[in-house]
Amino acid sequence: MTPAGAIAGSASGCRVSGSGGMVFTTAALRHFHIEQGEERLGKFASTPFGERGYCRDCGSPLTIHVRHQPGEIDIAAASLDDPDAIAPAFHLYADLAPKWAIPIDGLPRYAALRPTTRGLAPGQTEA
Repeated sequence: MTPAGAIAGSASGCRVSGSGGMVFTTAALRHFHIEQGEERLGKFASTPFGERGYCRDCGSPLTIHVRHQPGEIDIAAASLDDPDAIAPAFHLYADLAPKWAIPIDGLPRYAALRPTTRGLAPGQTEA
């Protein structure tokens, strides 16, 4: 599976991990497969437009699947075998980051979703 890129998010759903945000990478859903332990993967509707996958054993967030990108899945970068294989290209919901986690890496920052988010109308920043 080759990731399509990576994003850093600071929305409340990302901060529920206990950090200032999370980094996700996007992959084609058809290439995403759980090799073992699928029975330990839980899911819940974290927003009106998507669901999150998590480990039922430890609670670690693992995936996000949103309805406006039905053929893609976002995977928590830290859960990859090689998390250094990807790096964030931009920050979503940057204005919601705690003051101690405000991005200072020079990457583009968006108050919500990017105005060029796949699956949404051009300029639309909320799903």
